Amino acid sequence: MQVREALDRFRLVIFCLIAGFSIVIPLSSHAIMLDQIVALVDKEVITWSDLYKAMEFDLKEKVRDMSGKERLKFLKKYERDFLEKLIEMKLQLMYAETQHITVSDKEVEAAIEDIQNKYSLTKDQFKEALKKEGFLYDEYRKRLGDQILLQKVGSVIMAERVIVTEDEVAARTKTSKLTKGPLKYKLRLILIAKKADKEENLLVKKKAEDVYDRLMKGADFRSMATQFSDDASAAAGGDLGFVSGDEMAKELLSVVQGLKEGSISRIFLTPNGYNIVQLLEKKQIDTDEKLSSEVRVELLEEKARRVHKDWIKSLKEKRFIKIIL
Repeated sequence: MQVREALDRFRLVIFCLIAGFSIVIPLSSHAIMLDQIVALVDKEVITWSDLYKAMEFDLKEKVRDMSGKERLKFLKKYERDFLEKLIEMKLQLMYAETQHITVSDKEVEAAIEDIQNKYSLTKDQFKEALKKEGFLYDEYRKRLGDQILLQKVGSVIMAERVIVTEDEVAARTKTSKLTKGPLKYKLRLILIAKKADKEENLLVKKKAEDVYDRLMKGADFRSMATQFSDDASAAAGGDLGFVSGDEMAKELLSVVQGLKEGSISRIFLTPNGYNIVQLLEKKQIDTDEKLSSEVRVELLEEKARRVHKDWIKSLKEKRFIKIIL
């Protein structure tokens, strides 16, 4: 069971490395006057609209309330970074084609059904929800298929090139920060700090309620924490890492203990202000077997990052790439 859990976590790391950012991209609500090519990868093209759709989706919580001019000015700072990610995605999809790695319609439909079931939506309700968020269903389906394909390609590459030996696990266990101990909770936090003035505090409470409402409507917790949290963890998307019960304030512990993995708490008050937490994972390393399993995953993640970086570099060396931005 421990090995299976380790492999599942490893596959998730691979997926995050490959995707780099979510590739399920909605249509912008702002009209694009002219489209243009911003990069060539052999005979494949990446357009200005491809680039800005990707940026608007990934940064949607930051640009939500900006005017058109403000939005364009803000997004322009991220053009090169996002273009690099799109080029890398294009390279991996081209590699999949040369290796005859494909995704069937059945696989895509199964993934969509999983999403619908997760949110208890019928097919029509799902399509309507996509429409409200600015998605075209066919485009969503195509992008989801690409996402699954990238995961397949990465699994093949990593399976061939990432190996961790028992000797490596034993050596790392002696120096790793991972140790046996009590149950720990991996958390993200949004803190809206209280004010001394009562009237100001009413606005603070309203702000916390607005943030919570947006989270319940599907806003990304990490993005919301970066944008609105007053906690020091905001720069890391609210990530507190793994925290044990005896390291938490009693108000936080009582909330966290009632959460399921992946769920978001209601707003709760502490001396610091209004809090919302997301429980990402529960973990207890209480045996040597579990410790070895966690150390193995740690090593796999490190090697996967190095292998992925080198592999992408090799793909770039084999293709003609021209940036026109």
